[in-house]
Amino acid sequence: MLRLSTIRLCSLPSLRPIHSSPSLLYRIPNPCPQSPPSELLDRLCRILLFERFEAVSKLSFSFSDDLLDAVLVRLRLEPVAALGFFRIAAKQTYFRPNCRSYCKMIHILSNARMFDDARACLKELVVVCSVKLSVSFVFDEMVRVYKEFSFSPTVFDMLFKVYCESGLIKHALYVFDNMGKCGRKPSLRSCNSLLSCLVRNKENKVAVQVYDQMSRSGILPDVFTVSIVVNAYCQGGEIHKGLSFIEAMERKGFEVNIVAYHALINGYCSVGEMETALSLFRLMVGKGVSPNAVSYTLLIKGYCLRGKIAEAEKVLKEMKEMPCLSVDEVAYGVIINAYCRLGKMDDAVRLRDDMLSAGLQENVSICNAMINGHCKAGRVREAEKMVIDMEFGSLKPDSYSYNTLLDGFCKEGLMDKAFQTCNVMLERGIEVTVLTYNTLLKGFCLLGAMDDALRLWSLMLKRGVAPNEISLSTLLDGFLKSGDFERALKLWSEILARGFAKNQITFNTVINGFCKMGRMAEAEEILTKMKDLGCSPDCVTYRTLIDGYRKAGDLEKVFKITGEMEASGISPSIEMLNSHNPISAIGLIFDALSGNSKAYSAHSLSKVTKELLLIFKY
Repeated sequence: MLRLSTIRLCSLPSLRPIHSSPSLLYRIPNPCPQSPPSELLDRLCRILLFERFEAVSKLSFSFSDDLLDAVLVRLRLEPVAALGFFRIAAKQTYFRPNCRSYCKMIHILSNARMFDDARACLKELVVVCSVKLSVSFVFDEMVRVYKEFSFSPTVFDMLFKVYCESGLIKHALYVFDNMGKCGRKPSLRSCNSLLSCLVRNKENKVAVQVYDQMSRSGILPDVFTVSIVVNAYCQGGEIHKGLSFIEAMERKGFEVNIVAYHALINGYCSVGEMETALSLFRLMVGKGVSPNAVSYTLLIKGYCLRGKIAEAEKVLKEMKEMPCLSVDEVAYGVIINAYCRLGKMDDAVRLRDDMLSAGLQENVSICNAMINGHCKAGRVREAEKMVIDMEFGSLKPDSYSYNTLLDGFCKEGLMDKAFQTCNVMLERGIEVTVLTYNTLLKGFCLLGAMDDALRLWSLMLKRGVAPNEISLSTLLDGFLKSGDFERALKLWSEILARGFAKNQITFNTVINGFCKMGRMAEAEEILTKMKDLGCSPDCVTYRTLIDGYRKAGDLEKVFKITGEMEASGISPSIEMLNSHNPISAIGLIFDALSGNSKAYSAHSLSKVTKELLLIFKY
């Protein structure tokens, strides 16, 4: 992703350019052109002026850069004839127009106001040159041709806009940076296109910089500019600056539309500042901007993110009572999804039925949320029924639908059903990915059916699906939990050899296995290996080791690991409480002190005990 700290304003040519020009990989114009025979040039131009393009192929000559450029220069005021010859040249097997020829053709078409053809040529040029040439090359060639032909500079704004539309941010910024050299400013529409492109690519700070430079160069914003800049502030986490920007624009007399207010409301909702979002909503209404379905849906989403679903339903009810508003599936879907995430499936079903009775239809997103909710609540039969209804209805289940149902079956131990779902996916042309196989592997491992897990592993490899880190960790965990330590150690060696041991889950799995085996020395070796590979131990890592040493009766090691835990910034008292009740945790500390008073200081004991009592309000 692009990261730019400064952008040079087109009207300030004295500032240092931000782009560099690496060596060119595309065929560049000949620095020493040779003039083609005048007789051939005259004859070609006569034929082309009469638009007898089919007669060109009957002439005996070879295409070259020099010939094409000479024809374009001669016919620069005859755009149809010039374009005809250019197209013939572009279709040749062993010849292609170079960048300068394209630039000449584009200038000719732009000067003749044949903008559609000019834009088509520009897009062709941009597709090739954005990969092959430096950021500056096309613009610099355009400038050379502009000076040669003395045509309208409109072509530069056109190039700028094509770069924006193509998502070529660096190239667009270079044109924006240098248009002042040609006495031209980018149009407001093109600037808005660049701003939109930057915000879409999360380049929010750069978007604000571009806007600031637009303002300094005298390019006045419109309602779209204001909305885009507000969105840039909000998306970049600077919501208060977005609000200040809107207030400043209103003071200057600029129009602020509903899109800008939506960006602010969404920003405040996303960080949980619902009171501010509501104040903005009321402010918007007070300024005569009528709220629409999106306005209310943003508030609903904000309440759902905070877990205040009752408040979200109140907003939905208010929407339904508004005569000028029609509630859509999106508003219902946000609340249904929230209920599903909380496991409140009866409420989700109630709201879904309410939506259907209002004449609205389910969509795949709502169905998937409910399938996931049913599976999480252990209601896998209801989830299966939903998928079947989708298969026979107008909505078709997607990869997420099937994988969610499959996961539900695996968690319930219904592996036959899970495999049936997998076969249905294949029959319906839905790709069975490593995610699907990982879910099935986990299902077998949960049942302790390691032979079945290995057969699935072989099938996975046979079908060309490469296992990933999660696949290996799942299988490793299965071997350890089933007591097959020999296979577990072999697989661990393979994981290390493949370089897959990069995350905490894999290391914690192995440490947990060794702790259960009572092989605490090996468990600590894994901890050391974990640190050596740059993977920081987490609370689970330390808790597993502490529990292992506690069971082994090695309380000195318990306090050693607890000290490391403290030094890493993780509170030992809180983490131990995740696996022990407060009385046993305090008892563990006192037992340790009675057996080894030097292992832990009285000050540390007091600190830990106080934290334990505070947490449980003893």
